[in-house]
Amino acid sequence: MKKHLLLLPLLALAAPVAAQHTELSGRAGLGLMQFGGKDAAYTSQINYSNYNGTVSGYTNSPYGSRLGVGFDVGGRVQRVGQRHTLLALDLGYDWLQSRTGISTLNYYDGSSNTPRPATGTSALRSQHLTSFLALGHRFGGSTVAVDVLLGPELAFVYGFHDKGSGTYDGGTAWSTDRPGREFNRFDGRLRADATAWKAQLGFNASYSYGCINYQGGLVGGSREVYARVLRLGLAYRLR
Repeated sequence: MKKHLLLLPLLALAAPVAAQHTELSGRAGLGLMQFGGKDAAYTSQINYSNYNGTVSGYTNSPYGSRLGVGFDVGGRVQRVGQRHTLLALDLGYDWLQSRTGISTLNYYDGSSNTPRPATGTSALRSQHLTSFLALGHRFGGSTVAVDVLLGPELAFVYGFHDKGSGTYDGGTAWSTDRPGREFNRFDGRLRADATAWKAQLGFNASYSYGCINYQGGLVGGSREVYARVLRLGLAYRLR
């Protein structure tokens, strides 16, 4: 009897520990990106040159406020506490692009620069390595559960590529293809994330609000553009 009484405190301590567990999951889906801030461009111009047998061009304001479609993949390790509290670390890779409409083509022929009416779109493409550390809570029961997370996200952004196409002067085609458009950079963001689980399969949605001005180092100006990223996809819980 005394031995049984001694086991009771040990069982009381072991129960909360047993209620905690670690989960591993992977995710993949669409990545939608645009730039926010007062200088994000809904429409812009193409600076275009064609002389001495060389054709080149680039978008004057490439940080577009129109959504561009990309993709993302990632993995997550998550600690589930006894009161359904969550501590998560998510590592991911995004291939993203923002879009800008084109209204004018500034045509340079070697001697003069002439603005010409144009149509088309331009995309600023980039790659992102992300790290998301978050706290949250699990809502629901055994049939359907929803994980809600909030925390900081750090992204290393590289591989900027300015690419677009359209027409000018009523039908003449133009195109741009300029890799290395911007310098590599780190971007700090605030991210909200939710995953609805049914058994091992989940639907994931997250929104990242960038806090670093991509043109903060611009000499002679104070333009403001910030990354905005929406992710929608599926998740699978490995354990």
